[in-house]
Amino acid sequence: MKRFLYGVIVLVVLVVGIGFFLPSNRLKSFTGNATIPFDGISRVIVNKQYWEKWWPGNVKNDSTLAFGDTELHIDMLLLNGFKASVLNESIPTSVELQTIATYNAETALTLNVQFNFSTNPLTKLYQYLSYSSQQKQYEELFKNLTLSFSNVKRVYGFDIRMEKVPNAYYVSIKNYLNHYPTIEEVYASIEEAKNFILSQKSKVVNYPIFNVFKEGENQYLLMVAVASDREIPSQGKFLQKNMMLGNIVVAEVQGGNSTIEKCKEAVQFYVNDFRKISPAIAFERLITNRLQEKDSSKWITTVNYPVFQ
Repeated sequence: MKRFLYGVIVLVVLVVGIGFFLPSNRLKSFTGNATIPFDGISRVIVNKQYWEKWWPGNVKNDSTLAFGDTELHIDMLLLNGFKASVLNESIPTSVELQTIATYNAETALTLNVQFNFSTNPLTKLYQYLSYSSQQKQYEELFKNLTLSFSNVKRVYGFDIRMEKVPNAYYVSIKNYLNHYPTIEEVYASIEEAKNFILSQKSKVVNYPIFNVFKEGENQYLLMVAVASDREIPSQGKFLQKNMMLGNIVVAEVQGGNSTIEKCKEAVQFYVNDFRKISPAIAFERLITNRLQEKDSSKWITTVNYPVFQ
Protein backbone atom coordinates (compact mmCIF):
# COMPACT_ATOMS: atom_id res chain seq x y z
CA MET A 1 0.00 0.00 0.00
CA LYS A 2 2.83 2.35 0.90
CA ARG A 3 4.56 1.60 -2.39
CA PHE A 4 1.36 2.49 -4.23
CA LEU A 5 1.08 5.78 -2.34
CA TYR A 6 4.73 6.53 -2.96
CA GLY A 7 4.18 5.77 -6.62
CA VAL A 8 1.21 8.14 -6.77
CA ILE A 9 3.16 10.85 -5.01
CA VAL A 10 6.11 10.43 -7.36
CA LEU A 11 3.76 10.54 -10.37
CA VAL A 12 2.06 13.70 -9.12
CA VAL A 13 5.42 15.36 -8.43
CA LEU A 14 6.61 14.30 -11.88
CA VAL A 15 3.47 15.68 -13.57
CA VAL A 16 3.65 18.92 -11.61
CA GLY A 17 7.34 19.20 -12.41
CA ILE A 18 6.74 18.70 -16.11
CA GLY A 19 3.91 21.24 -16.05
CA PHE A 20 6.05 23.69 -14.12
CA PHE A 21 8.90 23.61 -16.62
CA LEU A 22 6.74 23.78 -19.74
CA PRO A 23 6.86 27.20 -21.47
CA SER A 24 4.09 29.59 -20.45
CA ASN A 25 3.33 30.54 -24.06
CA ARG A 26 3.96 29.35 -27.59
CA LEU A 27 3.91 31.30 -30.85
CA LYS A 28 2.91 29.56 -34.06
CA SER A 29 3.27 31.44 -37.36
CA PHE A 30 1.82 30.54 -40.73
CA THR A 31 3.08 32.29 -43.87
CA GLY A 32 2.15 32.29 -47.53
CA ASN A 33 1.28 34.47 -50.52
CA ALA A 34 -2.09 35.56 -51.92
CA THR A 35 -2.45 36.45 -55.59
CA ILE A 36 -4.43 39.67 -55.03
CA PRO A 37 -2.53 42.97 -54.55
CA PHE A 38 -2.20 44.45 -51.07
CA ASP A 39 -4.54 47.40 -51.76
CA GLY A 40 -7.44 45.09 -52.62
CA ILE A 41 -6.93 42.90 -49.55
CA SER A 42 -6.45 45.85 -47.21
CA ARG A 43 -9.67 47.45 -48.49
CA VAL A 44 -11.84 44.45 -47.63
CA ILE A 45 -10.21 43.90 -44.24
CA VAL A 46 -10.75 47.44 -42.93
CA ASN A 47 -14.31 47.72 -44.33
CA LYS A 48 -16.54 45.53 -42.18
CA GLN A 49 -19.27 45.52 -44.84
CA TYR A 50 -16.99 43.26 -46.93
CA TRP A 51 -16.14 40.72 -44.21
CA GLU A 52 -18.74 38.18 -45.31
CA LYS A 53 -17.18 38.07 -48.77
CA TRP A 54 -13.72 36.90 -47.70
CA TRP A 55 -13.98 35.47 -44.18
CA PRO A 56 -13.95 31.64 -44.50
CA GLY A 57 -16.51 31.11 -41.75
CA ASN A 58 -19.39 33.02 -40.17
CA VAL A 59 -19.48 36.74 -39.45
CA LYS A 60 -21.44 36.94 -36.21
CA ASN A 61 -21.35 40.73 -35.82
CA ASP A 62 -19.08 43.68 -36.54
CA SER A 63 -16.46 42.47 -34.05
CA THR A 64 -16.82 38.68 -33.89
CA LEU A 65 -15.73 36.17 -36.53
CA ALA A 66 -16.27 32.42 -36.23
CA PHE A 67 -14.33 29.61 -37.87
CA GLY A 68 -15.57 26.16 -36.93
CA ASP A 69 -15.95 26.17 -33.14
CA THR A 70 -13.50 29.04 -32.72
CA GLU A 71 -14.70 32.62 -32.19
CA LEU A 72 -12.36 35.56 -32.70
CA HIS A 73 -13.07 38.96 -31.20
CA ILE A 74 -11.44 41.68 -33.32
CA ASP A 75 -9.58 43.90 -30.87
CA MET A 76 -7.95 46.17 -33.44
CA LEU A 77 -8.28 46.69 -37.18
CA LEU A 78 -5.08 47.70 -38.97
CA LEU A 79 -4.42 48.82 -42.52
CA ASN A 80 -2.42 45.65 -42.97
CA GLY A 81 -4.51 43.20 -40.93
CA PHE A 82 -6.05 42.81 -37.50
CA LYS A 83 -5.43 41.72 -33.92
CA ALA A 84 -7.93 39.42 -32.23
CA SER A 85 -8.59 37.45 -29.07
CA VAL A 86 -10.05 33.95 -29.12
CA LEU A 87 -13.15 33.82 -26.93
CA ASN A 88 -13.99 30.18 -26.44
CA GLU A 89 -10.81 28.08 -26.37
CA SER A 90 -9.47 26.12 -23.41
CA ILE A 91 -6.14 27.89 -24.02
CA PRO A 92 -6.25 31.72 -23.99
CA THR A 93 -5.12 32.65 -27.49
CA SER A 94 -4.36 35.83 -29.40
CA VAL A 95 -4.30 36.02 -33.18
CA GLU A 96 -2.70 38.58 -35.48
CA LEU A 97 -3.05 38.71 -39.25
CA GLN A 98 -0.41 40.70 -41.14
CA THR A 99 -0.38 41.50 -44.86
CA ILE A 100 2.54 43.00 -46.76
CA ALA A 101 2.75 44.13 -50.39
CA THR A 102 5.24 42.22 -52.53
CA TYR A 103 6.39 42.53 -56.11
CA ASN A 104 4.39 40.94 -58.97
CA ALA A 105 1.01 42.08 -57.56
CA GLU A 106 0.93 39.58 -54.71
CA THR A 107 0.47 39.96 -50.97
CA ALA A 108 2.49 38.17 -48.29
CA LEU A 109 0.26 36.84 -45.49
CA THR A 110 1.33 35.96 -41.95
CA LEU A 111 -0.96 34.58 -39.26
CA ASN A 112 0.63 34.73 -35.80
CA VAL A 113 -1.13 32.65 -33.15
CA GLN A 114 0.06 32.94 -29.57
CA PHE A 115 -1.11 30.37 -27.02
CA ASN A 116 -0.93 31.56 -23.39
CA PHE A 117 -0.90 28.67 -20.93
CA SER A 118 -2.06 28.59 -17.32
CA THR A 119 0.32 29.20 -14.44
CA ASN A 120 -1.15 26.12 -12.75
CA PRO A 121 1.20 23.25 -13.70
CA LEU A 122 -1.59 20.63 -13.89
CA THR A 123 -3.82 22.88 -15.98
CA LYS A 124 -0.86 23.79 -18.17
CA LEU A 125 -0.06 20.14 -18.83
CA TYR A 126 -3.69 19.44 -19.75
CA GLN A 127 -3.66 22.44 -22.12
CA TYR A 128 -0.52 21.13 -23.82
CA LEU A 129 -2.29 17.86 -24.54
CA SER A 130 -4.90 19.72 -26.67
CA TYR A 131 -2.37 22.18 -28.09
CA SER A 132 -1.57 20.27 -31.29
CA SER A 133 -5.21 19.88 -32.35
CA GLN A 134 -5.79 23.62 -31.93
CA GLN A 135 -2.72 24.34 -34.07
CA LYS A 136 -4.29 22.32 -36.88
CA GLN A 137 -7.44 24.43 -36.72
CA TYR A 138 -5.44 27.63 -37.19
CA GLU A 139 -3.45 26.00 -39.99
CA GLU A 140 -6.79 25.28 -41.71
CA LEU A 141 -7.94 28.86 -41.07
CA PHE A 142 -4.78 30.25 -42.67
CA LYS A 143 -5.13 27.97 -45.68
CA ASN A 144 -8.70 29.21 -46.20
CA LEU A 145 -7.70 32.85 -45.75
CA THR A 146 -5.01 32.44 -48.40
CA LEU A 147 -7.59 30.96 -50.78
CA SER A 148 -10.05 33.79 -50.06
CA PHE A 149 -7.45 36.49 -50.63
CA SER A 150 -6.49 34.83 -53.92
CA ASN A 151 -10.09 34.73 -55.16
CA VAL A 152 -11.04 37.77 -57.26
CA LYS A 153 -14.77 37.37 -56.68
CA ARG A 154 -14.38 37.15 -52.90
CA VAL A 155 -12.20 40.26 -52.75
CA TYR A 156 -13.94 42.41 -55.39
CA GLY A 157 -17.47 40.99 -55.24
CA PHE A 158 -17.64 40.18 -58.96
CA ASP A 159 -16.03 37.67 -61.30
CA ILE A 160 -13.52 40.03 -62.91
CA ARG A 161 -11.18 38.50 -65.47
CA MET A 162 -8.65 39.39 -68.12
CA GLU A 163 -9.71 38.68 -71.70
CA LYS A 164 -8.86 39.74 -75.24
CA VAL A 165 -10.79 42.45 -77.08
CA PRO A 166 -13.16 40.45 -79.34
CA ASN A 167 -13.94 43.00 -82.08
CA ALA A 168 -11.87 45.65 -83.83
CA TYR A 169 -14.44 47.53 -85.94
CA TYR A 170 -17.35 49.55 -84.58
CA VAL A 171 -19.94 51.99 -85.85
CA SER A 172 -20.84 54.50 -83.16
CA ILE A 173 -23.44 57.23 -82.68
CA LYS A 174 -23.40 60.20 -80.31
CA ASN A 175 -26.57 61.84 -79.00
CA TYR A 176 -26.77 64.87 -76.71
CA LEU A 177 -29.78 64.92 -74.38
CA ASN A 178 -31.14 67.18 -71.65
CA HIS A 179 -31.93 64.13 -69.48
CA TYR A 180 -30.50 60.74 -68.66
CA PRO A 181 -31.29 58.54 -71.66
CA THR A 182 -34.19 56.12 -71.41
CA ILE A 183 -33.87 52.48 -72.41
CA GLU A 184 -35.94 53.27 -75.48
CA GLU A 185 -33.54 56.03 -76.54
CA VAL A 186 -30.51 53.78 -76.04
CA TYR A 187 -31.99 51.04 -78.21
CA ALA A 188 -33.20 53.50 -80.84
CA SER A 189 -29.56 54.56 -81.36
CA ILE A 190 -28.44 50.93 -81.37
CA GLU A 191 -30.99 50.07 -84.08
CA GLU A 192 -29.80 53.02 -86.18
CA ALA A 193 -26.21 51.74 -85.99
CA LYS A 194 -27.27 48.17 -86.82
CA ASN A 195 -29.32 49.28 -89.82
CA PHE A 196 -26.43 51.38 -91.10
CA ILE A 197 -24.05 48.42 -90.88
CA LEU A 198 -26.49 46.23 -92.79
CA SER A 199 -26.95 48.95 -95.41
CA GLN A 200 -23.20 48.80 -96.05
CA LYS A 201 -23.38 45.09 -96.89
CA SER A 202 -21.70 44.22 -93.61
CA LYS A 203 -22.65 42.02 -90.68
CA VAL A 204 -23.43 42.93 -87.08
CA VAL A 205 -21.27 40.95 -84.66
CA ASN A 206 -21.45 40.71 -80.88
CA TYR A 207 -23.73 42.56 -78.46
CA PRO A 208 -23.98 46.39 -78.53
CA ILE A 209 -22.00 48.63 -76.17
CA PHE A 210 -22.82 52.02 -74.70
CA ASN A 211 -21.77 54.79 -72.35
CA VAL A 212 -23.48 57.79 -70.78
CA PHE A 213 -21.56 60.89 -69.68
CA LYS A 214 -22.95 63.79 -67.67
CA GLU A 215 -21.41 66.91 -69.20
CA GLY A 216 -23.24 69.57 -67.22
CA GLU A 217 -26.52 70.49 -65.58
CA ASN A 218 -29.18 68.60 -67.54
CA GLN A 219 -26.62 67.74 -70.24
CA TYR A 220 -25.91 64.12 -71.08
CA LEU A 221 -23.93 62.48 -73.86
CA LEU A 222 -25.13 59.06 -74.98
CA MET A 223 -22.62 57.00 -76.98
CA VAL A 224 -23.58 53.64 -78.48
CA ALA A 225 -21.52 51.39 -80.72
CA VAL A 226 -22.18 48.21 -82.65
CA ALA A 227 -19.43 45.90 -83.89
CA SER A 228 -19.22 45.03 -87.58
CA ASP A 229 -17.31 42.36 -89.43
CA ARG A 230 -15.24 44.90 -91.36
CA GLU A 231 -14.13 48.52 -91.21
CA ILE A 232 -16.81 50.97 -92.40
CA PRO A 233 -15.79 54.60 -93.13
CA SER A 234 -17.63 57.33 -91.20
CA GLN A 235 -20.72 58.80 -92.82
CA GLY A 236 -22.56 61.69 -91.22
CA LYS A 237 -23.67 60.73 -87.70
CA PHE A 238 -22.26 57.20 -88.11
CA LEU A 239 -18.68 57.29 -86.85
CA GLN A 240 -16.01 54.70 -87.49
CA LYS A 241 -14.37 53.52 -84.25
CA ASN A 242 -11.54 51.03 -84.16
CA MET A 243 -10.49 49.17 -81.04
CA MET A 244 -7.08 47.58 -80.53
CA LEU A 245 -7.29 43.81 -80.24
CA GLY A 246 -5.40 43.82 -76.98
CA ASN A 247 -6.28 43.06 -73.39
CA ILE A 248 -9.51 43.97 -71.67
CA VAL A 249 -10.80 43.58 -68.10
CA VAL A 250 -14.31 42.11 -68.14
CA ALA A 251 -16.86 41.55 -65.37
CA GLU A 252 -20.31 40.08 -65.85
CA VAL A 253 -23.08 41.42 -63.64
CA GLN A 254 -26.73 40.54 -63.21
CA GLY A 255 -29.06 43.28 -62.04
CA GLY A 256 -30.18 46.85 -62.59
CA ASN A 257 -28.32 50.13 -62.61
CA SER A 258 -27.37 50.18 -58.92
CA THR A 259 -25.75 46.74 -59.19
CA ILE A 260 -24.02 47.73 -62.41
CA GLU A 261 -22.59 50.83 -60.72
CA LYS A 262 -21.19 48.64 -57.92
CA CYS A 263 -19.60 46.42 -60.54
CA LYS A 264 -18.07 49.44 -62.27
CA GLU A 265 -16.57 50.54 -58.96
CA ALA A 266 -15.17 47.04 -58.37
CA VAL A 267 -13.64 46.95 -61.87
CA GLN A 268 -12.05 50.35 -61.27
CA PHE A 269 -10.59 49.08 -57.99
CA TYR A 270 -9.26 46.00 -59.80
CA VAL A 271 -7.64 48.09 -62.53
CA ASN A 272 -6.06 50.42 -59.96
CA ASP A 273 -4.91 47.64 -57.61
CA PHE A 274 -3.24 45.67 -60.39
CA ARG A 275 -1.67 48.89 -61.75
CA LYS A 276 -3.26 48.50 -65.16
CA ILE A 277 -2.93 51.33 -67.67
CA SER A 278 -5.88 51.91 -69.96
CA PRO A 279 -5.83 53.23 -73.55
CA ALA A 280 -9.60 53.82 -73.56
CA ILE A 281 -12.64 54.39 -71.37
CA ALA A 282 -14.71 51.64 -69.80
CA PHE A 283 -18.05 50.71 -71.32
CA GLU A 284 -21.06 48.45 -70.81
CA ARG A 285 -22.01 45.63 -73.15
CA LEU A 286 -25.74 44.88 -73.20
CA ILE A 287 -26.13 41.10 -73.15
CA THR A 288 -29.82 41.16 -72.24
CA ASN A 289 -32.16 43.12 -74.50
CA ARG A 290 -33.65 45.51 -71.97
CA LEU A 291 -36.56 46.40 -74.22
CA GLN A 292 -37.70 42.80 -74.12
CA GLU A 293 -36.79 42.04 -70.50
CA LYS A 294 -38.48 44.60 -68.25
CA ASP A 295 -37.32 43.02 -64.98
CA SER A 296 -33.99 44.74 -64.32
CA SER A 297 -32.97 42.07 -61.78
CA LYS A 298 -32.60 39.69 -64.75
CA TRP A 299 -30.46 41.96 -66.90
CA ILE A 300 -27.06 40.55 -67.83
CA THR A 301 -24.44 43.18 -68.59
CA THR A 302 -20.68 43.12 -68.85
CA VAL A 303 -18.47 45.97 -67.66
CA ASN A 304 -15.44 46.25 -69.96
CA TYR A 305 -12.20 48.16 -69.40
CA PRO A 306 -9.46 48.02 -72.10
CA VAL A 307 -5.95 47.83 -70.64
CA PHE A 308 -2.44 47.56 -72.05
CA GLN A 309 -1.40 44.49 -70.07
